[in-house]
Parts: sequence; structure tokens; C-alpha cells
Amino acid sequence: MATQPIHSSEQLIERARAIAAEDRPKTVAVAAAQDADVIGAVSQANAEGFLEGVLIGDEHRIRALAEENSLKTGGLTIIDEPDTTAAAHAAAQMAAEQKADAVMKGFLPTSVLLKTILDRRYGLRSKNTLSHCAVLDIPGYHKLLNFTDGGMVVRPTPELKFQILENAVLVGRALGLSPVKVALSAAADRLSEKMPHTLADANNIIPMALEQLTDVLIQGPLSLELALSSEVAEKCHAAGEVVGDADIFLVDSIEEGNIVSKSLIQFAEAVFAGVIVGARVPISLVSRTDTVQNKKASLALTCVVADYYKRNKIWEN
Repeated sequence: MATQPIHSSEQLIERARAIAAEDRPKTVAVAAAQDADVIGAVSQANAEGFLEGVLIGDEHRIRALAEENSLKTGGLTIIDEPDTTAAAHAAAQMAAEQKADAVMKGFLPTSVLLKTILDRRYGLRSKNTLSHCAVLDIPGYHKLLNFTDGGMVVRPTPELKFQILENAVLVGRALGLSPVKVALSAAADRLSEKMPHTLADANNIIPMALEQLTDVLIQGPLSLELALSSEVAEKCHAAGEVVGDADIFLVDSIEEGNIVSKSLIQFAEAVFAGVIVGARVPISLVSRTDTVQNKKASLALTCVVADYYKRNKIWEN
């Protein structure tokens, strides 16, 4: 599929629809699907034609929630499995047998789902750690920005940080970006012993990226405003190929990624699309606090990433 870069949440949803029209809708297996928000998100995405949903969980509760909340489940497959852990295993098994292109979290702890996905019997592990990509459509910024990792790895070692970067670059390529522009976060655009991660990035992440990654531009340390604003950069006399045009903002701790991305969602009304990557299938999570648009965008991102994995045989070696 010849594609143009995806630079907005609406383009993301349109790409998911186009993938479904050209090939087929992606199949998303939902583990412990007895959750009204999850049922609603999958139902709407199914109605818009860009995914097939398999709801694995307590069928009686799923149907009751659907009726209570006026949710349509007619286009969805429901598999009765009241035990949440068993439902997670059933979703992982579907992915392992290539009967599902992605897995989605329902009404169970995230840790239970991820532990199941990583169970060696399913062969869904890759060489990389799991990490979360918060892909934001921020008012005032000219394209999507991927904050990572604000959900999985608390404070990564240089080795884990590079794996998080690799995961994020894959998402960037799924979005059709070329080159993928990466900003390494800091409070200021200078190396400092008082900010030891800036030295670790300079000595580890940048050399590894230049050696092992193709079609990637990487620069750091960069503050958020320098990564996103060419006007600020000009005033600060900052230059570089990533300045004012970052696709990925690679943070140094889970707190940094979580606080910044949620602040943009809460106060700047950024549209959020989130996905967990690093396994052989993408993993989708939606929150009760997500808007309808955010839930739809997250599922669209999951489908677009799943399609990229399939077309390019990612993680198959």
C-alpha cells in the first residue's frame, strides 16, 4: 500500500479504514471484555469498518452491559470465558495462532494481561521490552508526536532505553514517516553532569541509533519547546534537523512521559492514541477517562501498527 505520512488523528482513523478496505479489517481479541467502555470502543470501531472485534469474557455480563449502555454487539464475536486470567490466555492463543492481529485489555489488571502475552508458550515475545507509545495530536503542532515511555518502564537503563526507541521508531514507520525524527528529552539543550541522562544519551543512545537504525534523525538533549517550536529554537539560536520538527520525544522516566502527555491531553485537548509495542502483536488499552475520539484513535493506531507488522514481517525472525 503506497501511503502518505500520517500527521493527524483523523488521518490515522482514515488509514485504518483504508487498510480494512484494501485487505480486511484487523481482528482485535479483547481479554476480559466485560467493560462498557471497551465494548463501546470496539463496537464503534467495528461499525466504522476498520476492525473485527472478538469479545472474550463473561458473556452474560457483556450482553447486560451492552443493553444497559445501548451498545451494539451484533457485529462482534463473543466467546464466553468468565475467568479473567483464562480470557487473557484465550486472547494470547488467538494471537499466537494468527487468528487475531492485536490484543486489547478489558476488565483485568494490565499486569495480568502482559504477563500472559509474555508467556513463552505463545511465542509472542520479541527481543525488545514492552513499551508504551502515547501518540498525540496536539493543537498548534503540525504533526503527531509520540511520547515514550510513559506507561511501562519506570527508569530505563541505556539498553532498555534503546529498545524503547526502536519500538517507537517502528510506530513512526507504521505512520509512514521518513525519516523518523527523534528528540532526546532534557530540561535544557546542553550536556550536564547534573543531568546525567544527557551524558548517557550522548554516549550510548545516539551512537547506537546511528549505527543500528536507518532513516532516523536523532538529536539531544532537547527541551520540549525546542523539539516542537522552530520559533523558540530561532530565538534560542538552536539548530538541527530535529529542532522544531520532532516525531518522537524520548523521555528518561515514566513520570516525565506520563505527566507531560497527560497534561497535554487534559489542558491542551490533545487527541490521544496509545499502544503498547514490543511484542509480536500490538496491545491496545483504553481508559474510562478517554474521550470517544481518543478511544477510536487508539484502536486505529493499533490496527495501523498491526498492519505494518504483517506487511513487513516485523518480529518474525
